[in-house]
Amino acid sequence: MRLKQPSAKDKPAVRLRILASLAWQNLLHKKLRTSLTVAGIAVGIGAVYFLLSLGFGVQRLVVNEVVGNQSIRTIDVRTDNSKAVKINDISTERIANISNVKEIGKSYFFPGNLKINNSENDSIIYGVNDGYENLTNLNLIKGSRLSDSKEDNPILLNKASLEAMGLDKDLTQVLNKSVEISIPLSKIKKDLGKLKKTFKVVGVIDSGSGSEVFVRSDIFRGLGITELTQLKVGVNDVENVNTVRSQIENLGFETSSPVDTLNEINRVFQFINIILVGFGGIGMIIAILGMFNTLTVSLLERTREIGLMFALGARSIDMKRLFIFEALLLSISGSIIGIIGAYLLGIVINLVMNFFASQRGVHEGFDLFANPPILIIGVILFMIFVGLLVVVLPSRRAQKINPIDALRRE
Repeated sequence: MRLKQPSAKDKPAVRLRILASLAWQNLLHKKLRTSLTVAGIAVGIGAVYFLLSLGFGVQRLVVNEVVGNQSIRTIDVRTDNSKAVKINDISTERIANISNVKEIGKSYFFPGNLKINNSENDSIIYGVNDGYENLTNLNLIKGSRLSDSKEDNPILLNKASLEAMGLDKDLTQVLNKSVEISIPLSKIKKDLGKLKKTFKVVGVIDSGSGSEVFVRSDIFRGLGITELTQLKVGVNDVENVNTVRSQIENLGFETSSPVDTLNEINRVFQFINIILVGFGGIGMIIAILGMFNTLTVSLLERTREIGLMFALGARSIDMKRLFIFEALLLSISGSIIGIIGAYLLGIVINLVMNFFASQRGVHEGFDLFANPPILIIGVILFMIFVGLLVVVLPSRRAQKINPIDALRRE
């Protein structure tokens, strides 16, 4: 006569705390097998995390290098050298009145020459207003901005211009120095001749490898130059950039925005990250097979133990939960160890790469790896999901074990 297993409704539930403790003890009982399984998971998830962290880090470096100090909520407005369309007061006012336009930055730029003491260098001379400074977010490393200065003729020099003249060793000494600017404006207007004026250095910025200097746009405005070289339009929200651009282009102007570059970079790196995850997925497959093997062997070894637990009053759902806890413990511990290992390896590689870069004259530090919290949480949740999938078959088999048959086994 075959004994009927009591209904699950007739049995009290085993507390989750007890099941978690049992799962932990079961894993500790086979230390070597558990260690190898956790190591496999750590290698697999660590490889995925390491490659994704590298992908996101390089993407951030590329974005910072390409987009630089430009706000993604800005639109650069220029003409195509057409005589019919000009950036003057009238067109500027029309653009400023477009819905969702928050601020207008005005700029002139002309090739010129700057001279400090006995050092000279060719440079691009920018004449900008306060709006341009606000929208460009100039990377000020010493001194103050033009809009914050009380000097009559302030000037901002970029670090590259000082390097070209050999004055970049002590930036503090450059502040308050007199700079003579020469611009051949006759190419713009024949009756203007050559602008030659002395300015005082109020700040040093880092704006790239080209020599650039910034002065107030009033200098050129006072000479009667009413046609701007470029406008920088600040939009109140990134989502409105395309709408505002369309309206500006309808006025006959050409536009560009850092959003275009950013979208292109993101598209490229989405593809690259998929490839990187594919390489890391090879290790993940090995880790998944190792976890499945560990849980399956554990089930076969503990068939009599499970039968005894049934006989003592455990429910089939309790057996399923027991194996789920074991899978979660393996997944979480392996993920954490893998992420920590990948993070430490990233630090070592960063130190090595920065060292070699400094030997070749690159003095600014950089980080090849990005560790955003969303990536860490996402990788752990992914491994937990994988663990729950892997444990489906062993947990079902444990749930369906007949206690009488299990206890009869030798």
